[in-house]
Amino acid sequence: MAWRFTYEQLLERAYKNTPTVAKEEVRFELPEIKSHLSGNKTIISNLEQVAKVLRREVGHFFKFMLRELATTGDVKNSEYIFVGKFRNDFLQKKIEKYAKEFVFCGQCHKPDTHFVREAAADFIVCEACGAKASVRKLK
Repeated sequence: MAWRFTYEQLLERAYKNTPTVAKEEVRFELPEIKSHLSGNKTIISNLEQVAKVLRREVGHFFKFMLRELATTGDVKNSEYIFVGKFRNDFLQKKIEKYAKEFVFCGQCHKPDTHFVREAAADFIVCEACGAKASVRKLK
């Protein structure tokens, strides 16, 4: 005995048996900076964790922050100290700028990248799409 279903009946049955997949809107979120003021200094307590989430060396990230804030700084007991008073939202914008320049791919805009040094130049290579672009050197 042959069962005869219409295309619409089969399609409806397939939709009923297919699991609903939630679409992930944001795959990567920039971490929030944790800072506090101590006199004329701003202390960031989670700079290492932020660098780890961004998959970058903390030294490179710290150097970028020093340049962007146009200040000097020091490291004591895994706390990063910057001379000057900086608001949390201002520091967060600097993290976003770092991520845009040194983390996100310029082609596909995904955070799956790493640094490669060739000759005397640094490049950012995307693991998702294979794009390769030069990045500025922090002096």
